[in-house]
Amino acid sequence: MSQVKGFLVLGLIKFIKRGKKEAMQKIMDTLPPETRKYMEEHILPAGWYPYRLLPDLLRAVDKNYGSGDLSYCIEQGRLSAQRDLSTIFKGFVGNPNPQVLIMQGMALWSSYYDVGKTEMHFPSDNEILMVIKDFQDIEMAHVKSTQGWMEQYLRMCGYQDVTSEILKCQCNGDPVTELRFHFKSKGK
Repeated sequence: MSQVKGFLVLGLIKFIKRGKKEAMQKIMDTLPPETRKYMEEHILPAGWYPYRLLPDLLRAVDKNYGSGDLSYCIEQGRLSAQRDLSTIFKGFVGNPNPQVLIMQGMALWSSYYDVGKTEMHFPSDNEILMVIKDFQDIEMAHVKSTQGWMEQYLRMCGYQDVTSEILKCQCNGDPVTELRFHFKSKGK
Protein backbone atom coordinates (compact mmCIF):
# COMPACT_ATOMS: atom_id res chain seq x y z
CA MET A 1 0.00 0.00 0.00
CA SER A 2 1.34 3.45 -0.94
CA GLN A 3 2.13 5.83 1.88
CA VAL A 4 2.50 9.57 2.38
CA LYS A 5 4.51 11.41 5.02
CA GLY A 6 2.55 12.91 7.91
CA PHE A 7 3.89 16.45 7.45
CA LEU A 8 2.18 16.63 4.05
CA VAL A 9 -1.17 15.70 5.62
CA LEU A 10 -0.53 18.11 8.51
CA GLY A 11 0.14 20.91 6.02
CA LEU A 12 -3.31 20.39 4.55
CA ILE A 13 -4.87 20.34 8.01
CA LYS A 14 -3.11 23.61 8.88
CA PHE A 15 -4.46 25.14 5.66
CA ILE A 16 -7.99 24.02 6.52
CA LYS A 17 -7.81 25.35 10.06
CA ARG A 18 -6.76 28.79 8.80
CA GLY A 19 -10.25 29.12 7.42
CA LYS A 20 -13.30 29.50 9.58
CA LYS A 21 -13.42 27.63 12.89
CA GLU A 22 -16.05 25.24 11.60
CA ALA A 23 -14.02 24.45 8.45
CA MET A 24 -12.27 21.38 9.86
CA GLN A 25 -15.53 19.81 11.01
CA LYS A 26 -17.07 20.51 7.61
CA ILE A 27 -14.10 18.78 5.93
CA MET A 28 -14.27 15.87 8.38
CA ASP A 29 -17.96 15.39 7.57
CA THR A 30 -17.16 14.91 3.87
CA LEU A 31 -14.33 12.39 4.35
CA PRO A 32 -14.77 8.63 3.88
CA PRO A 33 -15.01 6.81 7.24
CA GLU A 34 -11.57 5.17 7.03
CA THR A 35 -9.90 8.53 6.33
CA ARG A 36 -11.91 10.22 9.08
CA LYS A 37 -10.64 7.55 11.51
CA TYR A 38 -7.00 8.44 10.75
CA MET A 39 -7.77 12.14 10.98
CA GLU A 40 -9.25 11.71 14.45
CA GLU A 41 -5.97 10.19 15.63
CA HIS A 42 -2.78 12.13 16.20
CA ILE A 43 -0.83 12.43 12.94
CA LEU A 44 2.93 12.71 13.42
CA PRO A 45 5.00 14.78 10.97
CA ALA A 46 7.60 12.03 10.49
CA GLY A 47 5.08 9.19 10.38
CA TRP A 48 3.96 7.34 7.26
CA TYR A 49 0.21 7.11 6.57
CA PRO A 50 -1.93 5.50 3.87
CA TYR A 51 -1.68 7.50 0.64
CA ARG A 52 -5.48 7.52 0.48
CA LEU A 53 -5.56 10.29 3.13
CA LEU A 54 -3.97 12.81 0.77
CA PRO A 55 -6.37 12.58 -2.20
CA ASP A 56 -9.35 12.23 0.15
CA LEU A 57 -8.35 15.44 1.94
CA LEU A 58 -7.59 17.23 -1.33
CA ARG A 59 -11.03 16.33 -2.73
CA ALA A 60 -12.71 17.45 0.50
CA VAL A 61 -10.88 20.79 0.40
CA ASP A 62 -11.78 21.20 -3.27
CA LYS A 63 -15.41 20.44 -2.53
CA ASN A 64 -15.59 22.88 0.40
CA TYR A 65 -13.34 25.69 -0.85
CA GLY A 66 -13.61 25.28 -4.61
CA SER A 67 -16.22 24.10 -7.06
CA GLY A 68 -15.75 20.35 -6.64
CA ASP A 69 -14.10 19.89 -10.07
CA LEU A 70 -10.56 19.47 -8.60
CA SER A 71 -9.39 22.83 -9.96
CA TYR A 72 -8.88 24.10 -6.42
CA CYS A 73 -6.33 21.29 -5.94
CA ILE A 74 -4.00 23.29 -8.19
CA GLU A 75 -4.41 26.34 -5.95
CA GLN A 76 -3.87 24.22 -2.86
CA GLY A 77 -0.65 22.90 -4.44
CA ARG A 78 0.54 26.47 -4.99
CA LEU A 79 -0.21 27.34 -1.37
CA SER A 80 1.61 24.20 -0.22
CA ALA A 81 4.70 25.15 -2.25
CA GLN A 82 4.59 28.66 -0.83
CA ARG A 83 4.57 27.19 2.69
CA ASP A 84 7.21 24.51 2.01
CA LEU A 85 9.60 26.75 0.11
CA SER A 86 9.32 29.61 2.58
CA THR A 87 10.15 27.42 5.56
CA ILE A 88 11.76 23.99 5.68
CA PHE A 89 12.90 23.90 2.04
CA LYS A 90 13.75 27.58 1.52
CA GLY A 91 17.28 26.65 0.47
CA PHE A 92 15.83 25.18 -2.74
CA VAL A 93 14.79 28.61 -4.05
CA GLY A 94 17.23 30.96 -5.74
CA ASN A 95 19.43 29.01 -8.15
CA PRO A 96 19.38 30.70 -11.58
CA ASN A 97 19.43 27.44 -13.56
CA PRO A 98 15.97 25.86 -13.94
CA GLN A 99 17.45 22.41 -14.50
CA VAL A 100 19.29 22.55 -11.19
CA LEU A 101 16.22 23.98 -9.47
CA ILE A 102 13.96 21.23 -10.70
CA MET A 103 16.40 18.46 -9.93
CA GLN A 104 16.70 19.82 -6.37
CA GLY A 105 12.93 20.04 -6.07
CA MET A 106 12.44 16.52 -7.29
CA ALA A 107 14.85 15.24 -4.67
CA LEU A 108 12.02 16.09 -2.28
CA TRP A 109 9.73 13.40 -3.77
CA SER A 110 10.98 10.62 -1.50
CA SER A 111 10.47 12.97 1.47
CA TYR A 112 6.76 12.98 0.68
CA TYR A 113 5.96 9.51 -0.74
CA ASP A 114 7.25 5.95 -0.41
CA VAL A 115 6.29 5.05 -3.99
CA GLY A 116 6.91 6.39 -7.43
CA LYS A 117 9.82 8.23 -8.87
CA THR A 118 10.10 11.33 -10.94
CA GLU A 119 12.11 12.18 -13.99
CA MET A 120 12.60 15.62 -15.46
CA HIS A 121 13.18 16.28 -19.13
CA PHE A 122 14.06 19.65 -20.63
CA PRO A 123 12.84 19.73 -24.25
CA SER A 124 13.75 23.43 -24.48
CA ASP A 125 15.12 26.26 -22.33
CA ASN A 126 11.59 27.26 -21.32
CA GLU A 127 9.92 23.89 -20.96
CA ILE A 128 10.05 21.08 -18.42
CA LEU A 129 8.40 17.70 -18.74
CA MET A 130 7.82 15.99 -15.39
CA VAL A 131 7.27 12.23 -15.59
CA ILE A 132 5.98 10.29 -12.57
CA LYS A 133 6.53 6.54 -12.82
CA ASP A 134 5.61 3.53 -10.72
CA PHE A 135 2.74 5.19 -8.85
CA GLN A 136 -0.22 3.11 -10.03
CA ASP A 137 -2.69 4.37 -7.42
CA ILE A 138 -1.97 8.07 -7.97
CA GLU A 139 -5.15 10.14 -8.10
CA MET A 140 -6.02 13.19 -10.16
CA ALA A 141 -6.51 15.40 -7.07
CA HIS A 142 -2.90 14.68 -6.13
CA VAL A 143 -1.62 15.21 -9.69
CA LYS A 144 -3.32 18.62 -9.82
CA SER A 145 -1.86 19.53 -6.44
CA THR A 146 1.61 18.54 -7.73
CA GLN A 147 0.97 20.66 -10.82
CA GLY A 148 0.24 23.69 -8.65
CA TRP A 149 3.25 23.00 -6.42
CA MET A 150 5.61 22.95 -9.40
CA GLU A 151 4.06 26.10 -10.90
CA GLN A 152 4.60 27.97 -7.63
CA TYR A 153 8.11 26.59 -7.28
CA LEU A 154 9.06 28.06 -10.66
CA ARG A 155 7.41 31.40 -9.81
CA MET A 156 9.22 31.60 -6.47
CA CYS A 157 12.48 31.01 -8.32
CA GLY A 158 11.74 34.09 -10.45
CA TYR A 159 10.38 32.55 -13.64
CA GLN A 160 7.50 34.35 -15.32
CA ASP A 161 4.34 33.44 -17.21
CA VAL A 162 4.37 29.90 -15.83
CA THR A 163 1.73 27.64 -17.38
CA SER A 164 1.21 23.91 -17.17
CA GLU A 165 -0.83 21.00 -18.42
CA ILE A 166 -1.36 17.36 -17.56
CA LEU A 167 -0.55 15.26 -20.62
CA LYS A 168 -1.03 11.75 -19.21
CA CYS A 169 -2.06 10.21 -15.93
CA GLN A 170 -1.71 6.73 -14.52
CA CYS A 171 -5.13 7.30 -12.94
CA ASN A 172 -6.54 7.25 -16.50
CA GLY A 173 -4.75 4.03 -17.44
CA ASP A 174 -1.67 5.67 -18.96
CA PRO A 175 1.66 3.94 -18.22
CA VAL A 176 3.08 7.13 -16.64
CA THR A 177 1.89 10.53 -15.45
CA GLU A 178 3.26 13.47 -17.44
CA LEU A 179 3.01 17.17 -16.71
CA ARG A 180 4.42 19.92 -18.93
CA PHE A 181 5.51 23.31 -17.61
CA HIS A 182 6.21 26.36 -19.80
CA PHE A 183 7.80 29.54 -18.49
CA LYS A 184 9.77 32.63 -19.43
CA SER A 185 13.26 33.02 -18.11
CA LYS A 186 13.94 35.50 -15.36
CA GLY A 187 13.92 39.12 -16.47
CA LYS A 188 12.75 38.45 -20.03
